[in-house]
Amino acid sequence: MAPDSVSIGLAFLAGVLSFVSPCVLPLFPSYLSYLTGLTYEDIKEGGDQKGVRTLILLNSVFFILGFSFVFVALGASVSYLGNLLFSYQDGIRIAGGILITMFGLYIGDRALEFRMQSMLMSLPVTLGAGTAGLTLAAGVYGSKFGMPTLGGVLLAIGLYVTAALYFPAMSQEKRISMNSKPAGWAGSFLVGVTFAAGWTPCVGPILGSILLYAGTKENATQGVVLLASYSLGLGLPFLLSGLGVGYFFRFYQSFRRHFRAVELGSSVMLLTVGLLLISNYLSVISAYLIFWTGYTGV
Repeated sequence: MAPDSVSIGLAFLAGVLSFVSPCVLPLFPSYLSYLTGLTYEDIKEGGDQKGVRTLILLNSVFFILGFSFVFVALGASVSYLGNLLFSYQDGIRIAGGILITMFGLYIGDRALEFRMQSMLMSLPVTLGAGTAGLTLAAGVYGSKFGMPTLGGVLLAIGLYVTAALYFPAMSQEKRISMNSKPAGWAGSFLVGVTFAAGWTPCVGPILGSILLYAGTKENATQGVVLLASYSLGLGLPFLLSGLGVGYFFRFYQSFRRHFRAVELGSSVMLLTVGLLLISNYLSVISAYLIFWTGYTGV
């Protein structure tokens, strides 16, 4: 059985949000230049020429295939592992929901320029440690004694507080890059593989959330469909922007002022999905939609 339309739609939306995030979208022209071998000026001035469009199209397609290959393989792997641990699906769902909620807090804090993390790090050591410990303890207590949703949320907050205090490097961007691109379409495919493997924490929290959700599915096919949908959401805007690169430059000039709103929207989406997973209401919503529409996914 394939994932429901809600899951597929959320995965696609997550891909789109990854593309328009403030650490992917601004670098899009640089990626085009790197993939095609053209200069920034060549791309900007020659984007409407047939030869340039063809070069951008072919290299973009192989770049997208490269990162899609990695994402889909990851989706199949985590779903297969989740199937092996099927008897623990409730625990996996709740743990995944807690981590996704924590990712949502991280992205929200990133949109606010890590003000929460800065505030926590300014606290005395004992007070910060006490805050983290009490929040985690309250989360464990709530989870064990009849308040699983509240307990899960408190655990997510406690984990983020702990990470912000003791792992401040989480707010620093890490990426793997190549000094020179291998020639041809195979080179663009390899750059896509490198992009998929090396971009954290920019794409990581959203991608990690999709992978965590894929891990709650019954078989590898479901993970493949979810991650293929995520890859489509990330790759389609990349391809369309490449084909209409002149429009992209005009769009980017007006859109970049909305980066914070995109980050906050991503945060709200992850927080919502995390809460729905912890409370198990995502499956309830999906069941109602399937009942009323008769559509279960592709």
